Amino acid sequence: MKSLLEQPGSICDRFQDWLEESTDSRAPLAALESFLAAAPADLREHAQLCSDCRDAAADIVALRALLQELAPVSQAPPWFAPRVINAIIARESRLSRAVSIWLAVPRFASRLTWVAATLLLVSGAWLYERPSAVPPPQSASAFASEHLFDPPSPPPSDDDVLVSRNRQNQ
Repeated sequence: MKSLLEQPGSICDRFQDWLEESTDSRAPLAALESFLAAAPADLREHAQLCSDCRDAAADIVALRALLQELAPVSQAPPWFAPRVINAIIARESRLSRAVSIWLAVPRFASRLTWVAATLLLVSGAWLYERPSAVPPPQSASAFASEHLFDPPSPPPSDDDVLVSRNRQNQ
């Protein structure tokens, strides 16, 4: 018993292949008989016997006849192609200009980053090296009255301030 893969293609498959190959030709078709006349002899005999294959060939002839009716009658005017090409070139140039602007941004951003980093480094070094403001010297009596481990004196209350003013006025 032969395997399905070992069997050669059926005659209907070969006729189908021939139909697909013949549809690529651009020769005008008048009728089914003239179309089948171009087929090999064994395929012509098969088309006479097999109604499915004959119907497929008739469909192809009818389809090609319809498509020939839809074919344009005249060619495009001679100015058409240059005009379309110029419109395409103009559109591409507008798009390329818009893209080229955005291509400059990464280059500008990298330069801006380097400038900002340099300014940050220079200003940081300047602030680090800048002499701090020296506080005014305090009198020796202020140092003598304060001790390192003494608690800070509480702020004077309103009563203390008034009492001390009264004593000054007397």
